[in-house]
Amino acid sequence: ASPDPAGALEWVREITNRIGAGPKEQHLAKQGVELLRDTAVFEDEHTVRVGGQLLAAKRILIATGSRPARPHIEGLEQTRCLTNLTLFDLPRPPRSMIIIGAGSIGMEISQAFNRLGTQVTVLEATGRVMPRDDAELAEQLRQHLEAEGVQFALNTQVRRVEPTPGGGRTCNALVRGDERSFEAEELLIATGREPEVADLRLERAGVACQEDGIRVNEQLQTSNPRIYAAGDVIGRWPFTHMATLEGKLAARNALLDEHEPMNYTAAGWCTFTDPELASVGINEAQAQERGIEHEVYRIKPELLDRARIEGRPAGMAKIIAEPNGGRIFGAQILAARAGELIQEFVAAIAHGIPFRALAHDVHPYPTLSLPHYVPGQEDWLKAMHEPDWPGRLRREGGFVGRSDD
Repeated sequence: ASPDPAGALEWVREITNRIGAGPKEQHLAKQGVELLRDTAVFEDEHTVRVGGQLLAAKRILIATGSRPARPHIEGLEQTRCLTNLTLFDLPRPPRSMIIIGAGSIGMEISQAFNRLGTQVTVLEATGRVMPRDDAELAEQLRQHLEAEGVQFALNTQVRRVEPTPGGGRTCNALVRGDERSFEAEELLIATGREPEVADLRLERAGVACQEDGIRVNEQLQTSNPRIYAAGDVIGRWPFTHMATLEGKLAARNALLDEHEPMNYTAAGWCTFTDPELASVGINEAQAQERGIEHEVYRIKPELLDRARIEGRPAGMAKIIAEPNGGRIFGAQILAARAGELIQEFVAAIAHGIPFRALAHDVHPYPTLSLPHYVPGQEDWLKAMHEPDWPGRLRREGGFVGRSDD
């Protein structure tokens, strides 16, 4: 069946409203939580004004989140543009769209709208996409989207945006030093996020904040030790699951007067393109920069029998571990359902399980699980490239048979 572009946007609005509704007030009330819907402003280091009420507390937790960042581009304030928060309010996908920024949001939206029939051009100031992720796999993903029809302009500094007489948008930019003009019906800004702190009056509470977020220590205390902060507002990991983890830790430390530090060693994330790109821990370049002795195990997920059965797209998985399948430092997976596949490595890093132990676990056949695929097979393939690998098998394995010696 052919896609229904307008229906797709309506479905996104419906599911977003359903998921974003959050817990109902009566449910919170049963848990002893009072929900006040109004603007909160600090009066001093232990008092917050909410509407007409003054609330005093021994401990305060700031979790106001973030909003789409707006880059400093001439004409942007005078030009109507979209963000990921307003994009799906459109009644139909536009005929064409420029996206400024090639991070996770820019990549996800570029592919989604390209598949809905929009001609998409992504403008990125740096020489690569998705700077948080492994460069090799990010480039493979970019090539995949480009093959689908998404256009990319890297090393592109947008200098000015302005509306066109026909109701569209124009971006004037320098592309590798050459002036170019890009025009489209809609313009989407996807250059990251900034903390939502403008109305809090943090200075009254003695809470330090920089451009990227509120400053906190390992226990998520701000510069005022009686005030904690968690989630997007601290600018560390702009992901829902990380905000949840930080919020739980900050609340526990604040309410129980504990001092447990936040541990990001096994923090994973995923970009939900098709195929997905998921990561946890450090990547190959980071291991090299830190001088860590390591090996890189590479897997092509599409070669797994389950992937062949389902016709999965090509991809790549990289596991960064100690030599001989030891401790895992990180993993990056470009594959269908990578967000699920990465979880085995998240658990391994969190609990110190070496790579060879994962490989020796029994995995039901045929599944998409990756660890069982590499160490034994890779050692076998390495042995086959040795000049005397049959002799080595006889010597080390105790095999008796015909010998050409």
